[in-house]
Amino acid sequence: MTDEIARPDVPVTLSELANQKSEALENIHARILILETLRRAAIRATSPEDWVRFRTKDGVETAYLQDCGGQRVRDVFGIEITDVSEPVKLAGSSPGEYVYIIRGSGESRLTRQRVVDVEGGRSSIEDAFKDKSGPDQEYEVRKAARANLNGSITRELAGLKSVPVNDLDSAWTGTGKTSNRCPLGRGFGKREPRQNVTGLTVPICEVCQTPGELRPATDKRGAFYGCPNWKNHKDQKWIVPAELWDAKVQTSVEPPSTETANHDTQNS
Repeated sequence: MTDEIARPDVPVTLSELANQKSEALENIHARILILETLRRAAIRATSPEDWVRFRTKDGVETAYLQDCGGQRVRDVFGIEITDVSEPVKLAGSSPGEYVYIIRGSGESRLTRQRVVDVEGGRSSIEDAFKDKSGPDQEYEVRKAARANLNGSITRELAGLKSVPVNDLDSAWTGTGKTSNRCPLGRGFGKREPRQNVTGLTVPICEVCQTPGELRPATDKRGAFYGCPNWKNHKDQKWIVPAELWDAKVQTSVEPPSTETANHDTQNS
């Protein structure tokens, strides 16, 4: 009985624990250890660009797992998304504005925890869709709404809705990953200067001398710093791989030199 109760997929009530007497605390600690190990492994599987850092007025920093990092976490916890509804399009308050809403449920095969009737959604006025229009925009918003549903379920079941930044760095020990590379959200000032709030010097575009902006990693490429004004010099594209830059900054007293390169994903 002890081995079964120690498994996180076996429900345990207070009455059942009380009946175990001296074994109860041992089983509780075993369950906690398993869950903490799962959580650490899930964080370790993610990249810094999968998170957004937030800072409260009291200076407390936490991190929020973005939808793009949900797949890696789902694999660790064995999370399955079920009962997904058809997406529903709702008109917004302004002409051409709309929101796609989608609902679903999820369960972790490891913990047997389940959430039902979770809602995900995205709006057409978000920055990610401003360069799209017509059917292309609708497709992207609808797809993002589904990703948001998956992310919401994953964050809930994995306990990764609000994670202390120190937990990220602890889980990433020895990997070369650091919370300094996480995109910044509320609490770090206006959007424009956020890229340099972490304490890391950002690279400067060698073409127009504009501070670079961090572009998150995707399934097809790694994170990189790009020029926010790249459209003004399309024939002289400039990028700096994030891992290369961060490694140079951490080992240099003087700001390292940047590298100029052509890159097909400058506008990604």
